[in-house]
Amino acid sequence: MGWRLRAILGGAASVAITVTQVASVQAGLRLEVDVAERGDAARSPERWIVWIDGSRLATEPAQREGSPPTRRAIFRGAEDVAWLVDPAQRSYFQLDPKSAEATASQVAGLRDGVAQGLELLSPDQREGVKEFLGDRASAPPAALPPVRLRSRGEPARHAGLVCTRHDVLEGERRVAELCLAAYGTGPLTRGRAAAVPALVSFLRRTLAPLAREVPSLRPLAPLASLGRIEGFPLAARAAEPGGPVREVVTVRVEEKALDPALFELPAGYSRSLVPPFE
Repeated sequence: MGWRLRAILGGAASVAITVTQVASVQAGLRLEVDVAERGDAARSPERWIVWIDGSRLATEPAQREGSPPTRRAIFRGAEDVAWLVDPAQRSYFQLDPKSAEATASQVAGLRDGVAQGLELLSPDQREGVKEFLGDRASAPPAALPPVRLRSRGEPARHAGLVCTRHDVLEGERRVAELCLAAYGTGPLTRGRAAAVPALVSFLRRTLAPLAREVPSLRPLAPLASLGRIEGFPLAARAAEPGGPVREVVTVRVEEKALDPALFELPAGYSRSLVPPFE
């Protein structure tokens, strides 16, 4: 799983965490979100569009007018499922709690098989295989460390809305920051934000088991381990040890009538067993 998949899941863990639930008689929400990295290996910044209608969310990189999407993620809270859609391959990868546990078990089985095979190799061969596999050959942590939120009491403003900065703590070590808007701030009412706990639960039951087995996803583990978020996240900042600092900031929020097709799988697409967005 490469950086694009991590960015998409980072969208599930930090950008797309802004999912809300809106009553059917109300307009949906359209958000514009900037995703940027800072550091030696930083990728080019991107703007993402996030559409929200009830318990459904769709997000994709912003495109020029008339350009087809290059990738899309869809979350449907009522079905407890998310899809990573690859228009180029006309395929989608499904993420749900059951398949996440199955994939994590498969990865663990492959790693254990490699570990047993290493014992049959010479020391030089063993070191060569370990170097090739990198951190994928290492044993996973027994459990992901618990995290918690701590309010800093510092106000900020994003997309014209006020939020309060919070630290995401692993023990006493700060691993990320969130800026949470109180319910009732602008269009962000508690009713519209009712699906946030569903998404947090979904990430905990899908991203957490994958992050245990896939080292490249472990920097996202703090966001998957949060038990509860009181407020609407307008911004997030996370730093990977030895890697770039990733920032996700909402720059626009508006009420808007949305096309239901945004939240549906395109007709004729086939399910892929391999995550897209290498």
